[in-house]
Amino acid sequence: MRRRFFLFLGVLVLGVGGLLWGQKIIDPQVLAQQEEQRKRAEDTGYADIEIDNLHRELAELVVKAAPRMKKTDDGGFTLEIASGESIKTISERYLYNGDIVLYPVGEGKNAKLSKVQLVFERTNPFGKEYKREKRVVTNPTPDYFDNPPETEGKTSEPKVDRNDDMTIVYFESEFDARQQETFKEKEKVEIKTIPFYDKKMDFVEMYKKYLRRTVKALQYTVESIEISKKKKLHDLFELK
Repeated sequence: MRRRFFLFLGVLVLGVGGLLWGQKIIDPQVLAQQEEQRKRAEDTGYADIEIDNLHRELAELVVKAAPRMKKTDDGGFTLEIASGESIKTISERYLYNGDIVLYPVGEGKNAKLSKVQLVFERTNPFGKEYKREKRVVTNPTPDYFDNPPETEGKTSEPKVDRNDDMTIVYFESEFDARQQETFKEKEKVEIKTIPFYDKKMDFVEMYKKYLRRTVKALQYTVESIEISKKKKLHDLFELK
């Protein structure tokens, strides 16, 4: 009898919890808040203060870390940000790697980024089908806000950069008549044209994640450069 009572009590708790959860999902106030958040994100172009701050920090760091970074033919500085193996099925096992390419202009506190690219390549060298793909994410305006000056005792709101002008281009490799492999563009998507709110948010979060990773890596590089400089000076002044 006691066992039945506790079983009934458990079912009752689950039932009430499920009802409350259901009410929470369909609560008009919650839905209104979600809609307001969605509209604000769309109106601001998925602007994000942290992304602006990361762009500012990267602009200063890449200038300092440039001597230890690989330079691209078009003037960018590249850094590896991802690598590993992705397994979907037995025949779909990909080896992948990702690089970030930063394009700095200016020096010191005046440094800015004219463009940021994330380049991801993956290859399926296993199973029956060889496949090589590349995705290139481009932010053509990695701007950041500057705190506006006060006017008549009032401070204007900083203008946070829009992020919905980013694009993603998908490539697949093809072999020509001489069996030489080259990438061919297959599809290009502007983030602002994606019809799904959650996919846009996922994309912005992904971009932010790799910016954070790059900042940490460049901070380490800059610290290493500073240590090397101090050591050289120490050796220079050691006169005994």
